[in-house]
Amino acid sequence: MLKIGTIAWLLCFVSCVHGSDGVAVETHSGAVAQYTVTIFDNLGGARVRACFNGVAFARLVPMSSSASSQLQSASIDGIPLEIHDGRILLNEPSRHECVNYETQFKPSRFRLGDSSAVLSQSQWLWRPEPLPDEVSTSVRFTVPGDGRVSLSWPQTNGVYHPRRDVFFVETFGVFGDFNWQAFSVADARIEVARLGPTPREGDVRRWLTRAVEATASVGGRFPRDRLQFVIVSVDDPGAAVAFGMVRRGGGTSILLLPSVGVEVAQLEADWVAIHELSHLWLPRLYPEDRWLSEGIATYLQEVLRARCGLQSSARAWRRIRDGFERGRRSGSGRTLADESRSMNRTGAYQRVYWAGTAFALETDLRLRRRSNGESTLFTVLNDAQRNWAQETRAVSASRVLAALEQSSGAEFIKALGERYAKSSDFPDTSYVDSPEYDDLRMQVSALADGGCKVSGESSR
Repeated sequence: MLKIGTIAWLLCFVSCVHGSDGVAVETHSGAVAQYTVTIFDNLGGARVRACFNGVAFARLVPMSSSASSQLQSASIDGIPLEIHDGRILLNEPSRHECVNYETQFKPSRFRLGDSSAVLSQSQWLWRPEPLPDEVSTSVRFTVPGDGRVSLSWPQTNGVYHPRRDVFFVETFGVFGDFNWQAFSVADARIEVARLGPTPREGDVRRWLTRAVEATASVGGRFPRDRLQFVIVSVDDPGAAVAFGMVRRGGGTSILLLPSVGVEVAQLEADWVAIHELSHLWLPRLYPEDRWLSEGIATYLQEVLRARCGLQSSARAWRRIRDGFERGRRSGSGRTLADESRSMNRTGAYQRVYWAGTAFALETDLRLRRRSNGESTLFTVLNDAQRNWAQETRAVSASRVLAALEQSSGAEFIKALGERYAKSSDFPDTSYVDSPEYDDLRMQVSALADGGCKVSGESSR
């Protein structure tokens, strides 16, 4: 159990080491990067051996400058290498080399003594520079005692094979002695790493199954074939789930912080898990475009819970209206794109999230109205998602809006999104309560057939 007096530091945590996407350089056919990572007994650092084949590099660099101070030493065949600003400098460029280095981890916010900890790969993964467009990466771990590792990356016989974006985008890794479970929902393999005794294993499965099924009900499928959850209980009686965050470096991982002692029914009804899962219908977006991803996720968290019987339709619309009011009172008077770009610094979360929600709602209602309910934001997301299903880099809102427009055949979506992004005023949402929209509102939040049950569940 972790005690948290405030989640303000978590909002800062969101804006910390995300890393840029980097600029790809010369491609080397058959480039291979192999990492062997030995985690120290106290989970306070690691010894890494990084071997490369077919990668012409002059240095190893950290994911972020904030990790620079953690690098303790580096060498090749026992000969020390020069370190400058956290970069390991080779004496001369090489295509076949093994580098040994040691890092000291920053204290983890999520750990249980010396037994288990949640750690980002930014704390131990240094990449070769320049990095080829295509590189086959593998990672092996040695952990203290009988400890284990949980990561979102594909693995075979204990060897992990992350995507290339593992060098630029963070993910959550769990190391040490922790509770682990796996099952499948909606044909997606779910792995759960849980620090601490609560929630209980059965409650975790019930909670996450409902959340994944609700999210999959958008298109009758889940947008990922595998997913890792990291669950850490916290002392925060003010909410069923205090915080959530999705990360996509090398795979997809979601951190959830449920409150100690919360009942499983409260977890099922809570919005945080569905919000984070809903992000997976979209790619990572640039900072100035986060209004779109946060807005759609916020809209889905309310509408899906009503459609799946996790809250009443009346409560969903009340929460949406209340959110719009908070959004109107928030912000610094800049355009929505500017507010999105700087919200981690200014705290304009309500303005960004709920203005984005207003866009999602307006788009959904207009689609339903012009098609007599045949085309919805759900159907369009389901179709358009295939355009970026394999995308690992951040993309622009313009690309997403164009894909939504193409999938729907509705020519208003891109222009509407651009108008929202450029506006410094909170959108007018008063039309939603007019009588002419009564039937559409009922259609949006109507209980789905089968309560959003999606086939493909099993234990593993």
